[in-house]
Amino acid sequence: MGIYTKTRKDFDSKEDYDMYLEEVEDIIYKLTSNIDVADVEQQVEDYTRQEAALAGVTAGPVDGPPAYVPQAVAAQVLQPAPLQPVQQDAEGRLLPVQPGAAMDRQKWQLMATASGWTQELATERMLHDAFTTIFVF
Repeated sequence: MGIYTKTRKDFDSKEDYDMYLEEVEDIIYKLTSNIDVADVEQQVEDYTRQEAALAGVTAGPVDGPPAYVPQAVAAQVLQPAPLQPVQQDAEGRLLPVQPGAAMDRQKWQLMATASGWTQELATERMLHDAFTTIFVF
């Protein structure tokens, strides 16, 4: 959902961020399961107007349910080109990538960045795992 784009840094506490994520999960579940669709659409519309007011933008009337806009399109991010040409058989089916295909460091970094990986990601995960497993007696 291109509307709910907040990150952990936008919240004062982890609990607030967790509540935000649960709200987004509930919305997605209800929309995909056709549960209270009209209420959920109204909730999304209210949230959109509230966020627009906080940003100082006037939110106009919303006609129908909010349209899905991929975040990359909304942020005008260019998608990277494929690292290798796609190989297909005579019937147009994709062939698996050949094992042992050499990729240089630049290709690996480009692939990792395109998938959302950052250098801080591993450190944050390690610290999270380390501190959540500490037992206090």
